[in-house]
Amino acid sequence: MISLLFALLLTVAGPVPEGAADPLAADPVAADTVAADPVAADTMAADTVSPGMMAAAPSVPALEVYLLTMDQGDEVWELFGHNALLIRDPLSGQEVAWNWGLFNFEDVDFIPRFLRGTMRYSMGPAELGPFLDSYARAGRTVYANRVNLTPAEAAELDAFVRWNYLPENRPYIYDYYRDNCSTRVRDALDRVLGGAIHEAFAPRETPRSWRWHSRRMVQVTGWVDHGLSFLLGTRGDAAVTEWEAMFLPTELMELLEGFDVTRTDGSATPLLGPRMVWVASGRPPTPETPPAFSPLWLLLGLGAAVALAAVGRWAREDRDGARRILAGVGAVWGVGTGLLGAILVASWWTDHVFIQWNLNILYVSPLGLVLTLALLPGLVRRRWWMGLPGTLALGAALVVAATSLVGGVIQLTGLATQGNAEVVALALPVNLALAWALLRARRAPLPGQEPGATLV
Repeated sequence: MISLLFALLLTVAGPVPEGAADPLAADPVAADTVAADPVAADTMAADTVSPGMMAAAPSVPALEVYLLTMDQGDEVWELFGHNALLIRDPLSGQEVAWNWGLFNFEDVDFIPRFLRGTMRYSMGPAELGPFLDSYARAGRTVYANRVNLTPAEAAELDAFVRWNYLPENRPYIYDYYRDNCSTRVRDALDRVLGGAIHEAFAPRETPRSWRWHSRRMVQVTGWVDHGLSFLLGTRGDAAVTEWEAMFLPTELMELLEGFDVTRTDGSATPLLGPRMVWVASGRPPTPETPPAFSPLWLLLGLGAAVALAAVGRWAREDRDGARRILAGVGAVWGVGTGLLGAILVASWWTDHVFIQWNLNILYVSPLGLVLTLALLPGLVRRRWWMGLPGTLALGAALVVAATSLVGGVIQLTGLATQGNAEVVALALPVNLALAWALLRARRAPLPGQEPGATLV
């Protein structure tokens, strides 16, 4: 679902993490491809792995660990960025980048799992050279930070990722916010540090929400921004902790750059060394804030409402042309909003929990489909509005108008919060105007009645 669900994405996006098909496992923000990242699977990052890469673990004392952070790309599943852990053995020259953003579009159950919100991701290794080359070709910046681990911690991390790469351990159920490529990197580091990262960052509240972070990352692509924002329900507006914000690779990097590890002797050591640019690109930086509300949505909603009101007034004068226009416009609006509403309802039978409890259901209702079916006769029949179709159409429109008003009251009074100003600005005026126009058409005089007489 997260694509409407990312174009019908992520759900999600998503965010989507980044990764690629794994040549060893045959198995993005490889994302939310919206993989639910907002953040992604990255076909470019997959790679050629030499037979020696999975040989015995390299010499423990010499291991070096780097956090690799890949900036945004052009594709939907690249908008949240990606990351990986590089483990280097200077003695053997082996350099292996491990990432948790791998999935396979060709899995027989890929689409069903995608729709249910139970996408199966995997992890795997990549040779550093081809890995970096793929990002250079895509015009994406790659940052590297040396991770200042002790020899024992580095050895433990190396042993863990190799254990994680065993066939029975690779797959995991992807959650675009709570269990993605970036949170897996975070958790691997936290594991070898004895939970120090979680202890430091989990209590730190922020004023920012999942929606805030998601829209900031995807705003360069308007349809993804609006689609993702529509799909996110009230859970998407919950404030996140710094620990949770690490679902974004760049947030993980920036937060850990300011983190010191307390050693057993009481000394504090920066976890990450200075940030280095290993692959440069001319891509503009990611915006610091999400897009502001555009008054264009309100202008569109009010403009459409005024037009519908005019058609309703015209239909009141018993003009068949006006009623046909009203039936056509109402049917189109009904099928669009009805399908969107049906997606929101269907999310309750999936694991897309961030779509559920969505106030948009009050403005785009599945009743729109009933409205459409009831209005279709109005395109061909003269007196459709006097019979059952007209009654059904008016009833559906009045219910949707009423739920829209209820939604507006709920949000204005603060009983519930959701960042859906665009939906409210567009749908609320149209729903009210459509109900009013159908009511006017329904009250048009019958042949032989005096003007102003009301049809009961």
